[in-house]
Amino acid sequence: MQKFTFLLLFLSFLTSAQVGIGTTTPAADLHVVGDILVQSGFTVGTLNTITAVEEDFKLLTRVTNSIPVGEVTDLDVNTIYVAPINTIDYHFTNISLDNLTDVDLLYDESKYVIAVSNFRYVGDAIKKRIINGGRRQIGHFVVHTFTSGGTWHLEIRNRNLDLDVGDSLEYYVTLVVYDKSFYRHLTPITTTLNGNNTGTASSIPILY
Repeated sequence: MQKFTFLLLFLSFLTSAQVGIGTTTPAADLHVVGDILVQSGFTVGTLNTITAVEEDFKLLTRVTNSIPVGEVTDLDVNTIYVAPINTIDYHFTNISLDNLTDVDLLYDESKYVIAVSNFRYVGDAIKKRIINGGRRQIGHFVVHTFTSGGTWHLEIRNRNLDLDVGDSLEYYVTLVVYDKSFYRHLTPITTTLNGNNTGTASSIPILY
């Protein structure tokens, strides 16, 4: 009977003990001091709501491009200045002809990915004209963002035609700002269709 009692006490000690890796004084059930490498997926708990007590939380992430793959790092929300996805409305007026050739948006390309949505053109229409000796056309209108000099830029214009003298317009556009802590800008994929109207993309995006 005494041996059986000793065994129960020993098992109770094991189930309540704290484990330390890289430390002799663990402060949690599992306390790791140093790097963590996870070669396959791991299961974590959910955080359904955030209370005032949990505002300083950090997110654990598994790095898929580490060498070797599987380094575990944390995403410190205290260092994030914007939400994962942000929308900002811009309104451009008093534009020369119809050309926003290069507007520096001042967003750091190393931190953000910028997309365009909800574009609206308000004002006089661009008149059709003969371009390069061909038929009457309305030109080539472009709305897009691009990177230059380390920041994101915006172009909105008709690259072939302009407004008539005395005409005017305004541009409304919503920029969608993605924080690269959560999202990344994928490498462009170029596909040559060899003069055809249909085809297959040359490669599959590497998403992870």
